[in-house]
Amino acid sequence: MIIIVILVISSIYIVYFSNKENIDNKSPEIISITGNLSGKKGDTISIYVTYTDNVEVTHVKLFYKTITESEWESKSFINGSAELLLNTNKNLNYFVTIDDAAGTGPVGKPSVDGSTYYTITVHKDENNDSEYIRHVLVEEGALNSCKFCPIIAEWLYELYTSEDYNFYFVTLVGLDEKAANRLYDEYNLWGMPTVFIDGGYNVLLGGGHEKSEYAQAIRDAEYRSVPNIQLTVEAEYDNNTDNLICNVLVKNIEDETYNGRLRVYLTEKISRWSGPEGDPYHFGFLDYLINEEISINGNKNATFQETRNISKIDPENLMVIGAVFNSEKKQGYSDPPNNRFPFDAYYADAADGSELLAGGNLPPSVGFSLPKIGYLHIMGLPIWDYIIRKPTVLVGRTKIVAEAYDDSGIEKVEFYIDDNLVSEDNEAPYEYSFRKVKLLKRFIRKHTLSVIAYDDEGKTATNSIEITCYLL
Repeated sequence: MIIIVILVISSIYIVYFSNKENIDNKSPEIISITGNLSGKKGDTISIYVTYTDNVEVTHVKLFYKTITESEWESKSFINGSAELLLNTNKNLNYFVTIDDAAGTGPVGKPSVDGSTYYTITVHKDENNDSEYIRHVLVEEGALNSCKFCPIIAEWLYELYTSEDYNFYFVTLVGLDEKAANRLYDEYNLWGMPTVFIDGGYNVLLGGGHEKSEYAQAIRDAEYRSVPNIQLTVEAEYDNNTDNLICNVLVKNIEDETYNGRLRVYLTEKISRWSGPEGDPYHFGFLDYLINEEISINGNKNATFQETRNISKIDPENLMVIGAVFNSEKKQGYSDPPNNRFPFDAYYADAADGSELLAGGNLPPSVGFSLPKIGYLHIMGLPIWDYIIRKPTVLVGRTKIVAEAYDDSGIEKVEFYIDDNLVSEDNEAPYEYSFRKVKLLKRFIRKHTLSVIAYDDEGKTATNSIEITCYLL
């Protein structure tokens, strides 16, 4: 009987306080909002809002108008972001309000009535073919084991090939020593992927951003105020000597002396490094052709030349990208918005690029869809994603599946264990299975698993992972 009474009292207590907690008696709160933006006519921009309420936010409204209009237009959204098409050359103003079902709001940022607002600056596209166009420099930190890195890389490539944004980008794959120095020593990298725009003017960390956020960050950098510095990069290939000849012209249109650093990146259009499943990185950094401090007097020009033998590199796959970085030091952080990992940011004021040979056949890319990097596998099935350490562990019989891509066609994929060729496959899906127990007994320790993809012109791509194998 006592137990029944206790249960009844407990139930009443739980119901009472549960209902009390569900009473919508608190105003909702806007945690963050995109703020001031910029773009040009024809752009579709995204406005991001995060908010909270003790029960539930049910109404979110974006109010907007051009600066010459008196009446606000509005659109409702509830998924955290709203898009606006910039179909005018006039600047726009906007604010956002939220409310809940109980009507404890509305709450707005930066106001609820438009008395204060954010501005969307619409820039006129006054460039033509005879005028110099300033380009933004984008650098992405990536790894072959990074889940989100190839996704971000593909978004950047899509923005680049759309030709709607004036920028060049370099993928700094941390497996390369010089790329790692740039990321860790100069940018104080906190995690992958991280995208540094114009040398740290904008920084986007991790895989939680949308493609439109990268587009907006590039557009903001494109229209920021910079010294009048013009950069021209030209790259040529000497077929007789296998030499790359790079010529750089820097013009200082300002009256005062310009001090900075010239970096010229040698990149592969299809990088030798890819994501874990073979998704190709683009413009993967190989080396600096030029990396030196420069000082150019007002209204003067400076020229630079570098010759590099590239007999061991495919010239059809090379892109040279240059950037001029200002010597003025700014404060940057590689882990926004927490801002615990500072670095000295030197903003890029100009960028330009040149293909060594336009067109031609590009090399393939290859990676693993099985095993999944950083997972524990039982009989070939990935069942556990290691959170802290990232070993790739195989227990029992398993199957290796390679993903290969090429612009012309894949001829075959070879499978290697510890540099020993164990199989090849010339039809997709490209697979190799550990079938015999006596074969497995040879691999009860750490090993290197490699795949090499060949295209129909003999060009190759390689990918490797470290694996640990056990028997059940």
